[in-house]
Amino acid sequence: MTRIGLHGAAGQMGVMLARAITQSDKCELAGGCDRADSPRIGEDLGLLAGMAPLGLQLTDDAAALCAEVDVVVDYSAASATMRMLPAAISQRKPVVVGTTGFDDAQHAKLAEAGRQIPIMLAANMSVSVMAMYELVRTASRLLGDEFDIEIFDFHPRTKIDAPSGTAIELGEYAAKARGSTLADLMVTARHGETGARKRGTIGFSSARGGDVVCENTVFFAGAGQRLEITSRVTDYGAFASSTLDAAVWIARQPPGFYTLDDMLNAQG
Repeated sequence: MTRIGLHGAAGQMGVMLARAITQSDKCELAGGCDRADSPRIGEDLGLLAGMAPLGLQLTDDAAALCAEVDVVVDYSAASATMRMLPAAISQRKPVVVGTTGFDDAQHAKLAEAGRQIPIMLAANMSVSVMAMYELVRTASRLLGDEFDIEIFDFHPRTKIDAPSGTAIELGEYAAKARGSTLADLMVTARHGETGARKRGTIGFSSARGGDVVCENTVFFAGAGQRLEITSRVTDYGAFASSTLDAAVWIARQPPGFYTLDDMLNAQG
């Protein structure tokens, strides 16, 4: 059984994963950590997730969490992930990062951590989005730059980063399929008189509101025709199974900076 520690355990994803882990026959919950100012510090992780007590208390000590687990699953915030990372590295503990909103410098530090520990960065763990990545890659390659690409994401009002990590990954798949990088093609802001769009660019827009879980659409707009590829996740539980699969898989890997593609390709 793979012993999992949850970083961001008091958040919506953390609570949902605590429930999923207790129902799993391949892993067990070994601890949970959250930010120091969380009002839930000291609470039993079972009670926190609406279950019977588990005898595990929510802590704010990332090093103590790492000491008790085989792998850390992180759904927190970018700044919190970076504070936890040194503890995972020092104790050689694998990490699955489901957090988004990393800037370039933070992303580089995550990649650098892969020299010492196995670490997976995945913006979205739903099966429908995994399939969507492949569909977007294929459509982008087949349609070519005569089709403009626009990416739209809709998330709850509490999400603090935009565009979403999923939207950015979709853009990366689209750009790579056209032999380029997202950094060269990305357009995130339009206001006022912007003029005609530059051929081949990839535009982004975001909506935030209510309790929407996760919606992403990629538009391929050509002359007289448009293709839309959409994923709508309506329940956070959709992320659970793949997250646990990733945790069990990464716990057995050598140091490296991994993506979901690496796991899926390895599993055939």
